[in-house]
Amino acid sequence: MTLLGLPAAEPAPTARGRRSVILLSGFLGSGKTTLLRRELDRAGDHAPAVILNDFGETLVDDVLLSVDGDRPVVVPGGCACCTRRDDLAQALSGLLDAEQSGRAPRRDHVVIETSGLSDPGPIAFTIANDPVLKHHYALARICVTVDALTGLDSIENHEVAHRQLLAADDVVVTKADLVEAEHVEDLVRSLRRIVPATTVSVTAAGELLRTEVPTGAPASTSPVRRSGGSADAAHTSAVSTLELATDEPLDWQAFAIWLSLLLHRHGPAVLRVKGVLDVHGAGPVALNGVQHVVHRPEHLTGAVPPGSRLVLIAHDLDAELLERSFHAFLAIR
Repeated sequence: MTLLGLPAAEPAPTARGRRSVILLSGFLGSGKTTLLRRELDRAGDHAPAVILNDFGETLVDDVLLSVDGDRPVVVPGGCACCTRRDDLAQALSGLLDAEQSGRAPRRDHVVIETSGLSDPGPIAFTIANDPVLKHHYALARICVTVDALTGLDSIENHEVAHRQLLAADDVVVTKADLVEAEHVEDLVRSLRRIVPATTVSVTAAGELLRTEVPTGAPASTSPVRRSGGSADAAHTSAVSTLELATDEPLDWQAFAIWLSLLLHRHGPAVLRVKGVLDVHGAGPVALNGVQHVVHRPEHLTGAVPPGSRLVLIAHDLDAELLERSFHAFLAIR
């Protein structure tokens, strides 16, 4: 089995013929997509169906999560737990329709990667209680990523990050290679205090370093089933999404100066920055960052749509001012 519990070989039929659903959650920038990309590579021909939700309409991760040209099913715009549950149900129903019509092979496993601002509880409730879905899908586990760089700060300062952690069956600490080993140990101990009955794995670049099973618990425990009703959408009230796109290749130097100045001035307020950029002379590049930390850009291969798409998720920032500054820097030659 892989980190998310995906089968590395041909999966056995799910109980009662239902498809197994793995809910991949975690706060903004905590490494969900990086982890899922590695897991899809490991699964190979047995890769699960993927449903991707994101906060905003401009998508980036759909390109990164493509497998052999097939992109994930996308539930765009907003927070799946609060305002898009009907669309989530429609996406899962759409997978069934595609199977039954012969347009897609049956997949016994589905991964739902949630928005970084999603509370997993109501999503699990939808899967378990929808009159159609409950006969075809069964929630297997909720996996929550926690960033070794900023994860504890996010849990302490953002209620939704705390709720995500409390919902977890498995916690995956990401980016352990970017901090000192002592910091990782402190983080794991803190997580143990908050969710003592949860399995905690430590990873670097999507690779497993170690797994700690709760004391006195067997290695494969059954996840606790959650229930919940309507979710409080207050956690998005001060959050805005700035979506920037351009058809012209980007001048990397001008863009890097703009982003550096932005993060220097407003780093903690910039919850998430991600994009697929068409860089002049270099081609498509994936960019990921959280608050003041920007990870090494990744050069992409394969089919990537032309142009650049950049998404900033920010707290209490003037989106119009940021957009004007972005285009002003791009005009510099």
